[in-house]
Amino acid sequence: MPRRGPFNSWDLMMIDYFWVDWLRELSTKIAEEDEEYLVEKAKAVQWTWKGLLQHGDRNIDPLSFFYTLARKRGPKKFYSELQSVHKVFEIEADCPGLESGYSPPYIPRPTGIATLFHNKKGEGDPDLLWRLFRQAAEETPAVQGGDFDAALNINGVKMSKLTQALFIVNPCYFLPADDSNKALPWPEYHEDVKNYDKYNARMEKIKSKFPGCEPYEINAFLNEQYITSRTEFFQISTDVNEDGKDYWEANDDLNYDWYFKDNNYVYTVGPWKGKKMLIKEPRRGDIILVRNGQQGYAIGVVEENKFASHDFSEEDEDLVIYVQWINKSSSHIDLDLKQLIGFSKAGKTREKFRVAEAYKVSFDLIERLQSGNKASDDGRTVSHSLNTILFGPPGTGKTWETTSHAVAIIYDEDPSDLAKKEVRETVKRLFEELRAQQQIEFVTFHQNYAYEDFIEGIRPNLGTDELTYELHEGIFKQICERACGDPNNKHVLIIDEINRGNIAKIFGELITLIEPSKRLGGDDEATATLPYSKDSFGVPSNLYILGTMNTADRGIALLDTALRRRFNFIEKMPKPELVKKDIKGVDGQKLLKAVNRRIRAKLDREHQIGHTYLMGKTTMKGLAEAFQHQIMPLLQEYFYDDWKKIRFVLNGNPFVRKEPSPAVEGDPDRPLLELLPHDDEQWQTAESYQQIYTADKGESSD
Repeated sequence: MPRRGPFNSWDLMMIDYFWVDWLRELSTKIAEEDEEYLVEKAKAVQWTWKGLLQHGDRNIDPLSFFYTLARKRGPKKFYSELQSVHKVFEIEADCPGLESGYSPPYIPRPTGIATLFHNKKGEGDPDLLWRLFRQAAEETPAVQGGDFDAALNINGVKMSKLTQALFIVNPCYFLPADDSNKALPWPEYHEDVKNYDKYNARMEKIKSKFPGCEPYEINAFLNEQYITSRTEFFQISTDVNEDGKDYWEANDDLNYDWYFKDNNYVYTVGPWKGKKMLIKEPRRGDIILVRNGQQGYAIGVVEENKFASHDFSEEDEDLVIYVQWINKSSSHIDLDLKQLIGFSKAGKTREKFRVAEAYKVSFDLIERLQSGNKASDDGRTVSHSLNTILFGPPGTGKTWETTSHAVAIIYDEDPSDLAKKEVRETVKRLFEELRAQQQIEFVTFHQNYAYEDFIEGIRPNLGTDELTYELHEGIFKQICERACGDPNNKHVLIIDEINRGNIAKIFGELITLIEPSKRLGGDDEATATLPYSKDSFGVPSNLYILGTMNTADRGIALLDTALRRRFNFIEKMPKPELVKKDIKGVDGQKLLKAVNRRIRAKLDREHQIGHTYLMGKTTMKGLAEAFQHQIMPLLQEYFYDDWKKIRFVLNGNPFVRKEPSPAVEGDPDRPLLELLPHDDEQWQTAESYQQIYTADKGESSD
C-alpha cells in the first residue's frame, strides 16, 4: 500500500497516492456490511446533488455510490462531500482534501451526466451490482466473468464506465479500459474490448509493461504521460549521503521517511562540485535512472523538479524531483564504473540500463513514445484549443453547442459526447452551475459593442447627486482576473455572434495577447498596459475563448484577418438526419436536403437552412409554424424578397403563388408573385411539403 512522504508541503500530494488507502478503507467497510448499511450512510451524506437518492433504496448500489462520489464538480462541492463521507463512514485513513483543499489526482472523474448504474426509471440490477462490487472489493478480487458481462448489459453501462467504477473501488487491482489506454504506443490497446475475458487479458498485458508498478501508478502515467521527442536521460544514486546507506526503500537502517521508492521522488545532497546547475536541468517528461553502483532499482519520469528554481544559497530539505515510476525492478547492471555518487547525465548508464532484461520493456515504451509524440511548442498537451469559433449557417445549433462545448472544456470531455440529445438536460444543469461559479461567462457582440464594454472604460456614476465618473471593468478583464486567481480551474468566455462586432475596436491592442504563445506562462509571454487603469494586463492560459459565427450574416472570408489567424474554426453545417423522417406523411430529412440543395445552387453553402428549425416537429401545425415564422423570413432575407427565386427554392409549391393581374409595366404575361396567406389550409397539407422534394418542376428563377 502507498505511504505518505515526510513533508508538510501539499505539493507532494500531486504524485502521492495516499488517497488509495482512503478508498480501500471505504470500499472494504461497505463490502463487509449489508445493503441497508450503505443506504443509511448514503442518506446521511451531505450531497450537493441528490441524484443517487432519487430512485429508491434498492437503487443506492455501491457502484453508483462510488461513481457519484468521484464525479466532477466545483472544488467547494467536492471538498464538502468528501468531508461528509469521511465523517459519516468514520474513515480512519487520511481524507484527500479534508484539510487542505487537495483534489486526488488520476481518479476517473465522470461529468455527472451518467453516474448511476441504472436508468432514470431505476431499471437496473442491484443484486448483480452488489455481487460484482463485493468480488471487486476483495484484496485479491475474484471477479466472475458472467457477472461482469451481465453488468455491461445494463442500460447506460459501457466498458469504460464499468471499469472506471471498479478502479475507484479497488485501484490496487483494476485498470480503466477507457481513452487513457490510447496513451500506450501499441495499436492493439486502442481497440475496444467487449467482455471480461478480453478486458482481464488486456489488463494483465498492460501491467506487464510497467514492472513492479501498482495499477494506480500505471493509470497516473497513462492519464498524464509527458514523454516526448525532447525527453532526456539522467541518473541518480541512492547512496545519498555517502554514508554507505541505501535510500531506495525503507529498511532497518532508516528510521525516517527519506526513501525514494514509496515517496515517488529522488533527491541528492551532493557532492555538488560545480553540478548545481545540472540538477536544475531535468524537466517534466525527462527520465531518471535510479541505481546504486551496479545495482539498478528503477526508471522514473519527471513530473516536477523542485531544484529547478532553487538558488542554493541556503539549505532546503524539501528539494526533490517528483517522478512517476514506470519500472521498479531490481536488476544487476553490468557497469565497469566506480560507485556513482550524486547526480549526472546518463551516458553509459543509459546504454547499460537499455540492454538489461528487466528494463527492455520500459525502453521500448519510452522510445515508441519519443518517436510518436512530438513536443508541442509550449511543452504541454492541450485537449481543447484555447481560441475556437463555431461557424455555419443559421439554425445549425452553434449557440447550443457552446453550452456543451464549454462544459466539455472544463471537464476535459469530448464535445461530441456532450452534444447528444439524451444528455442535454444534464449538460444544461452543469452549464448553469459553472456560470453561477463564474467559470463561464457569456456575451454577445454587436455593431455598437466597444473596447470600453469588453476590457475597461470610464462610465458616469448615476448613484450620486453630483455627476462623477468611475472605472468600469469589462467582462473580458473580469474573467481574466478570475482565471489568474483560480489557476487550477479552467474558465470559458463565450462570445456569441463574434463576427458582428468590430474586432479591432473591441479587442484593441489585446488581440495579440490571446495567442497561446503570448498567454501568461507561454514561451513568448506578453502583457500590455491598459490605457485607463494603467494596469499591466495579460491573458492566462486557463482561459478559453469560444465564439459563434453566423455565416449568413458575414462570410468567413470577410472576417477580420487578426481574428481569423488566432482562432481554430469548427464548421457546423445542417444535419438533416436529426430531423424526423415522417412528419405526418412529410419526409423532413428529404425536405431539408431539397431546400438546401437549391439554396446552394442560387447562393452558396453558407446560406443554408439549419436543422434546428425542423427538429422536434411532429405535427403539421408545427411544420407550418416553422416555415411561416422562421424559414420563409430567412428566404426573404437571403433573396431580398425576390419571390421568383424563393419559388424556385420551394420547387414551385403553393407557398409562393401566382396571381392573375392586369399588365405589369406593359407585360400582360408577367404574373404577380406573393406569399400564401398564413390562414390558407395549404400550409398544413402534406402534399405542399412533399412537392418541395419531389422531382424538379423545371421552373427557373432567372
